[in-house]
Amino acid sequence: MKRPAKQYTVQLDPEFVKKIDRMAEKLNLSRSQLMRNLMENAYEDAAIMEKFGLFNAFNLGQKVIKKIKEGIASGRIRLAKDGDVIIDK
Repeated sequence: MKRPAKQYTVQLDPEFVKKIDRMAEKLNLSRSQLMRNLMENAYEDAAIMEKFGLFNAFNLGQKVIKKIKEGIASGRIRLAKDGDVIIDK
């Protein structure tokens, strides 16, 4: 027997909600159903990553991306005209 769904509250950026609403409309789903589907699929993906020990690789990748973004924002990482990456210390 399936348990009745329980309501939870999350805070989302209004622009993200607009994107979700547009996608839900295209798929003929309610916002709630689309978000539930997306969250369930993301959880299943995360469970598979955990099972195969990929969380550490994912976390490392997130740290690398964060450092790259910080480097770009600070001007320490930039692109040369020829497309080469320049990293200043």
